[in-house]
Amino acid sequence: MKSRFHLGWPNRVTLARLLLVWPFAACLLYLSDPELAWLRWVALGIFGLMAISDALDGFLARRLNDESVLGRFLDPLADKLLITVAVLMLALVGVRRSSGDAVIAELHLPGWVALAAVAKDLIVSLGFAVIYFYTGRAFLQPRLIGKCCTAVQLVMVLAVLLWPDLPVWLSFLPRVLWYTATALAVAAAIDYVRLGSRQVACAEAGQEPR
Repeated sequence: MKSRFHLGWPNRVTLARLLLVWPFAACLLYLSDPELAWLRWVALGIFGLMAISDALDGFLARRLNDESVLGRFLDPLADKLLITVAVLMLALVGVRRSSGDAVIAELHLPGWVALAAVAKDLIVSLGFAVIYFYTGRAFLQPRLIGKCCTAVQLVMVLAVLLWPDLPVWLSFLPRVLWYTATALAVAAAIDYVRLGSRQVACAEAGQEPR
């Protein structure tokens, strides 16, 4: 019988995705250096590789019937870490549209967008810890609105990285996505707070969480 924390191939792929966050962050850190503008393409390549690995670990888990508690913890952790690093770096460093050696325009992710993304993940993580210590049980329950929020945030990061090469008629796309991602982050945080409160109430009443 497999352990709940069995380190099968799906979890190995997820761990590899976690490790890729660090070279991705290093690429974003130097985006402001005109001589290292090519690092944006490296960052996009790493981002694409992480997206493929995200789909691959889910496929392997289903194909090999190798789902585990560890996998249900690591998979969202990898997404949260990627999003946190990306929004903070894109808010601080931003991306630049250049012509030769001249910078034509810059785009920075607004601080409030990064704050909303990080705050939502902090609320979810702290809520998970509070529920675990209060009830003695770990509730790993993905929510549709949380999944939608994560998906839009990842597309937003991709759009900001691609912004210097977007045609004029698509240059507004990052802004549309960051408003959408922020609205979803707020809604997801409220949803998780309501879910956590319900789970605590069920525990106090001696009932199974719903």
